[in-house]
Amino acid sequence: MTEAVRGGQARVSTREVVLAAVRLFTEDGFEATTMDGIAAASGVSRRSLFRRFGSKEDILFAEHDELFASVVRYLEESADEPLDTVCAAARLVLQEHLRDPEVTVPRYRLVRAHPRLRDREVAMTARYQSAFSRYLAAGGEEGDGNRSLAAQVAAASLIAAHNHVLRSWLRRPEQEARQVLAGYDDAMDLVRRSAGPMLGGAPAREAAGSSKVVVAVYPGGLGRDELVRRIASAVDRAENAD
Repeated sequence: MTEAVRGGQARVSTREVVLAAVRLFTEDGFEATTMDGIAAASGVSRRSLFRRFGSKEDILFAEHDELFASVVRYLEESADEPLDTVCAAARLVLQEHLRDPEVTVPRYRLVRAHPRLRDREVAMTARYQSAFSRYLAAGGEEGDGNRSLAAQVAAASLIAAHNHVLRSWLRRPEQEARQVLAGYDDAMDLVRRSAGPMLGGAPAREAAGSSKVVVAVYPGGLGRDELVRRIASAVDRAENAD
């Protein structure tokens, strides 16, 4: 969908540029595709394309950047409990992926095939985790190391659970969106049960018929980053076992 701009001329939307680029990447290969080719396919001048995006990688992940900005605004404006807020924010991210499989599914395949694109995706995931961690930690007292650690653990667990659900859909995109979202909600119940008590809140009510408990024991003296990584991995393994 084009966007209206001053002077009555239509401005090609970010989504149209990304879709044109993804089609070229899929048909011709990521390395073989040029910015000139994307400009021609999307109907944007070469100069405008470079001014708006800068590189092929920037185009491929342009909607990620816009979505992240929307998530940050959501966090700033929400009046709900912090853990509920970050779970809802991550759900918004999942919904956006589900709404546009024409872009998200081939992008997933491109990222898997190109290490430098994977690095970009990892960096984006780290941005979300950092934003969620800061938001969750803000409810504690200044200098409260336990609250800070709990926030990092909760954010890492949430990201791991979200990515598990998202990647399961990306591998089998024929799944209906409502089923994927139901799976996400179940995953967030697991995150709430494990992270809620650490953050000082009550754990979510256990779903009917569910009795899964995740127990993890780690050696004392384990560094904070390694502890967060291991707990997130434990949550991911628990989800994969379903």
